Formats: sequence, structure tokens, C-alpha cells
Amino acid sequence: MNVLLTSVGRRTYLVEYFRQALAGRGKVFAANTISEVPGMSVADKGFVVPPASDPGYAQAVLRICIDHNVRVVFSLHDWEAPFLAAAAERFRQRGIVLGVSDAEIIELCLDKCKTGGFAHDHGFAFPTTVTTLAAAREALSSGRLRFPLVMKPRRGQGSIGLDIVEEEWELELCHRRGLRNCLRMSSNGLLARDGDESLLIQEHVEGTEYGLDVVNDLAGRFACCFVKRKLGMRAGETDAAETVSSDLLEAFGRRLGESLHHIGMLDVDVILRRDTPYLLEMNPRFGGHYPFSHAAGANIPAALIAWVSGEPVRAEWLRVQPGIKYFKGLSLIKAPSGL
Repeated sequence: MNVLLTSVGRRTYLVEYFRQALAGRGKVFAANTISEVPGMSVADKGFVVPPASDPGYAQAVLRICIDHNVRVVFSLHDWEAPFLAAAAERFRQRGIVLGVSDAEIIELCLDKCKTGGFAHDHGFAFPTTVTTLAAAREALSSGRLRFPLVMKPRRGQGSIGLDIVEEEWELELCHRRGLRNCLRMSSNGLLARDGDESLLIQEHVEGTEYGLDVVNDLAGRFACCFVKRKLGMRAGETDAAETVSSDLLEAFGRRLGESLHHIGMLDVDVILRRDTPYLLEMNPRFGGHYPFSHAAGANIPAALIAWVSGEPVRAEWLRVQPGIKYFKGLSLIKAPSGL
């Protein structure tokens, strides 16, 4: 039961979680486009692969799986998952479980306009959103939008390229800067789109921010939802959080998992405004706030391995203790010789 984590980056904790879940039954391998990252250092073996947009990327990942008896692959990066999903049949033919959602689901999560359409179709509140300067000015004039506004890439990740627009004079300036940044960012060609469609201009929803881990099994059936109140953020990733018990948000997560039918983990950002949860973003992968769930008793790596193996999943893996608060810290990791 060897596991491969792709785009491992700094996620040393996930390497350790999967290693503990395997309990000696297999190894945890890592892949990344560069070797000098912490996740590659702590894995049983790290492999450098081309960028996901490279024509040889999927074959490189498949070759690692074949050569090292990898049973299951999990992608840890939004912009990589579409390329793996496109090659899913090649993995299935080799008996390798690809723990990523279908391409259509990944696209729905990556494209926040499509996320908004999904939200409206399934009865989830979503911020009022437009995609052009002209539409933003019209919405401001009619009262559908008002300052402050949120401007961000349509296919962004974390807080990359996000701006808060406070006044009219900032609107065009931020828009021009946002379009320029989209074209300059390295994102496997996924970030930029023709014309004005690369950016979103949204209502700024004020309230309490939560992170949800919405977990489905490998057949896309809802399994559980963990709720965390976000206490601190850094570069778009949760830096401090507390697990909470919320019937409202847990039901929200259940409806989301049952409507989307994603595979495995779905990292969800929600703003709760006057008892109405607003869906902000969905990321079909382990997100930055999963460690807070794990520290509070959850064990989704163990559940995923059990689902792959056809073994029973323990109930305690799918629940957390509320009221557990953690902070992320910094530590040094010694690089292996020769890395």
C-alpha cells in the first residue's frame, strides 16, 4: 500500500499523517517540480517531475507508480489536479487508484464563476459576482454592489492576486493590475483567460470565517464534515483555528458533499453572515486547515487508505473534538545529503 503525494511542497504533516496511517504496511513517496522543499525531505523517497502542464507530466507520475508499486495517488495542488484527472484512465488500467475528482468537478471548483453557478443551482448563498469593469460599474450604480469590493483571479489560489477595492478611483487601477498579474503568474496556463474574464469583482461579505473539511469516500458518497473557526491567516492559508460544533455548518457541508460528489477531501471556505453561510471557495484536495481537524481527532488519511483497501473505516476517524485550538509554527528540517 505505497502512497504517492504529488505537489508535496511544504506539507510535511501530510507525509507524516499517511505514514502513521500506513503503520508499516507501505511507504509514502512524494513528487514535486523541485527537490528543495520540506515534503521531499521527509518522504520515504522524493521524485522530481515536470510541471503539470508539460506533455510528459502524467507519464512521469505514472512511471513512478509502476516502478515503485504505488497503489494510490493524491494531488495536493489545485492547478495540477486537472492534468492528472485528464489521464485518469491510464492510471486505472494499471490498477492505480487516482484520488482526485473527475475533471468536470475540478473545473467547477477552479473556476469561481462556475462555483457561483453551482451554488445558485443548489441553493447555497454566494457573493454577488461580476466579471467585467462595465458590469461592476452598472451593479454599483444600481445598488447590487457597494464598496468595499473583492477583486481576485477567477481561477486563483489562496490570496494570490486578491485586492480589496475601497473607492471608485481604485476600481480601474486594481483591475488593470489584476489582469497584468494574471498574465504574469506561473500557473500551468490555467490562471489567465482572454479579455476581462480572468478576474472576478465580488460583494465583500462580512461575517465570521470558517473552514470546512467536507469528506466523501472514493465513490463520491458523503462521509463527514469538520468545521473550524478561522482565527488567523497567512498568505491565504489558515494559520490558527479552533474546531467547533455547528449543526448549521455541518448540514451545509453535508449538502455540499452530496451535491458535488467529489472524491475524498474538499477544502471549503465559508463566511457566516447573520446565520446565513456564504460559500466562498471550494478546493478539491487537502487544504491548509485540515491539520486542525487531525489534531482534534480526525484521521482522513487512515480513512482513505481503508477505502482503497476495502477495509472498514473507524467511526472515530470521521469526527473531531470541538473546542480544540491550534496555531501553526515554524521549524527547521534538515535536508538529506545529496538533495
